[in-house]
Amino acid sequence: MVFRNSPRNLQVLAVSDLHLFAYRSVGAKCFDSIRPQLATTDVLVLNGDIFDFRWSTLPDLQTTVTASIAWLDEVAKISPRLEVHYVLGNHDCQTFFRASLATLAETRPNFRWHEQGVRIGSAVFLHGDCTHRKMDPAGLERHRKAWDNQFQHRLWRAHAYVAADYLGLTWATHRGYFPRWETVGRVAHYLDQASADWRQTTRDCYFGHTHLPFSNYIRDGIAFHNTGSAIRGMDFNPIAFGVSADRVESLEFEG
Repeated sequence: MVFRNSPRNLQVLAVSDLHLFAYRSVGAKCFDSIRPQLATTDVLVLNGDIFDFRWSTLPDLQTTVTASIAWLDEVAKISPRLEVHYVLGNHDCQTFFRASLATLAETRPNFRWHEQGVRIGSAVFLHGDCTHRKMDPAGLERHRKAWDNQFQHRLWRAHAYVAADYLGLTWATHRGYFPRWETVGRVAHYLDQASADWRQTTRDCYFGHTHLPFSNYIRDGIAFHNTGSAIRGMDFNPIAFGVSADRVESLEFEG
């Protein structure tokens, strides 16, 4: 999406991991808390796992897809100045959902979706499921294929996660599996494999997935930021910032 030949100063708001429709999510409440900001926001980046098809409490997958598209449509109508960019995460990368996203993009000119990530000027956004181990784009594609055929779990199975959330076990598990230095290193490794020149064109990298928020963690001269999670017991960390850009474009990496 090209704005014009000369750079434009954009107000950007990035969020991720709302996990809407999951029993463990307080995403609707968290998103309502940032709605007033959207009236003066140029670009909203929904950076993956906005919906949760595996753990949805709605009757079936099609009902969840319909509700998800209706939610996105309402967000796209919040302000005429708002561009909405949706980056897929592992909980919402399924093939059946992509088709509905493509249809919405045809009817809403201010809505776009991105399979791998999006660049806005010197800022790049990706969901962050490349952080489970060192991956290249082919590795991430294999990782996501395992999610593509996931079916909706029974509600009773979610209660075990809720108990873990209340006991702090979820936070402790994420903290142990995603130490900040190593996690940022995995993101950088993935981008190194995906794009040889990303370091020369990037000042900030935004991701989610780990549910452990932080801002301005500098590594090799690049600032990394994590937008947290709207899962109970975790911390939600929407990030607003200004950037000069003449376009918003998809990150396209060969798997």
